[in-house]
Amino acid sequence: MKTNLFNFKRVGLLFQRYFIERFRTELIYWGIMAIVFMFLRNNTSAMSGLIIVAGVFYAARFIKEIHHSANGIAYYMIPATQLEKMTVAIAMTSFYYFVMMIIVYVIGNLAGTFLGNTLAGMDFLPNGLFHHSSLQWTLFGETNSKLPFEMTGAKNQFIVTFFTTFLMVQSLFLLGGIYFKNKQVSKTFFSVLIIQLLLAILIFAEIRLILGDNLHITEMNTKNLNFSPIISDILRILFLLFFWVVSYFRLTEKQV
Repeated sequence: MKTNLFNFKRVGLLFQRYFIERFRTELIYWGIMAIVFMFLRNNTSAMSGLIIVAGVFYAARFIKEIHHSANGIAYYMIPATQLEKMTVAIAMTSFYYFVMMIIVYVIGNLAGTFLGNTLAGMDFLPNGLFHHSSLQWTLFGETNSKLPFEMTGAKNQFIVTFFTTFLMVQSLFLLGGIYFKNKQVSKTFFSVLIIQLLLAILIFAEIRLILGDNLHITEMNTKNLNFSPIISDILRILFLLFFWVVSYFRLTEKQV
C-alpha cells in the first residue's frame, strides 16, 4: 500500500528550499567559523567548546519560524509531512552541521598555518609577533602534518565519544527550539539544569533511605566504578533517539 508519510523527493526539495533561502546566511556563517578556526586551530578545548556551543544555537533556532504566526503558517503549508520536515531538521542540525564544522576546521587550520608562517618570514614585522609552526591536527588528536584518516585506539574512541555527545546535545536543543517560543537556548539550558538537580536530589534521597548510616560505604565503592565507553556511547544514542522522537511529536502537536 502506497503511503504519503515519507517521500525522498519531497525531502530533497526541502533541502533545496533551505539552501536557496539561506545560501548567503550559510556562506557568511561558515566563513566566520573558518576565520575563528584560524586562531583556535591548536587549542583542542576551545575548538571542541566552539563546536558544541555554536551548534546549540544553530539547532535551537533552526525551526524558529514556527513560533511566529505568519512564518509559522507558511512553514506548515509547505507540501511535506512533519516526518519529512523533522528528518531535514535532524540532518541539518546534526550531520550536516558536524561535517561542515570539520570542513571549515580543515580550511581554517590550513589557512591559519600558512598565513602565520608567511607573516613570520617577513622582516618588517616585529620579532616574536608571528612564529613558524608545523601543520597540526589537534582536533583529531594528531600533532603531525598528515590528516588522521586512519585512527585507532584512544583517538578513535575520542572521535566517537565526541560525535555521540554532540548529537545528543544537538537533539536536546532542537527539542528546546521547537518547544520554547523565545530564548530557546537559555530556557533549554536552565530546564536541563533543573531536571538534573531534581534527579540528583531524588537519587540521593533514595540511597539515603535505603542505606542510612552505611552511605559512606557506597561513596567509597562508587569511586572504583567506571562505565565502559561503549556503554556510555549507547546511552547517549538512546537519549538522542528519545529527543528526536519527542521533537517529532511536539512539532506535529504544534501544527494541530
